[in-house]
Amino acid sequence: MAAETMEEGLLSICNADEEEETSSSAVTSVIVQSTLVALCGSLSTGCATGYSSAAESGIVEDLDLNLAAYSVFGSIMTIGGVIGSLMNGKVAELIGRRGTMWLSAVFSTAGWITMAFAQNALWLDIGRLSVGISAGIIHYVVPVYIAEITPTDIKGRFF
Repeated sequence: MAAETMEEGLLSICNADEEEETSSSAVTSVIVQSTLVALCGSLSTGCATGYSSAAESGIVEDLDLNLAAYSVFGSIMTIGGVIGSLMNGKVAELIGRRGTMWLSAVFSTAGWITMAFAQNALWLDIGRLSVGISAGIIHYVVPVYIAEITPTDIKGRFF
């Protein structure tokens, strides 16, 4: 009889632990959607990186660029990335992770609009620089933001 009581006690303790784990922190749809939205910044960076290669002939023709001007356009995103990564930690500290992601979105949107309506190489380069700054910011803040919103009992797991 004592053995049954001890087993029942252990089972009730195990069940209570399982209930605490599931109720304390579970993956919700809000966490999944927030993670997916945050990852869209990386998608924007990938599009910006691959954009210049596929659109080279059209850009060179439309804006009458020489090889040197197009080379600057192709590489200036890296300079913007350096600028963005130098300021991302301080900005995230000042305005928070979500605010920093918003700031990155502003730089990205402004850069894409500037490149879309550019009439010369200068505006094309300014737009690309802006997208680079956005990339430098977003590649720091997104992993930190995702780590902060992830429930502690599932951090580091691969589903």
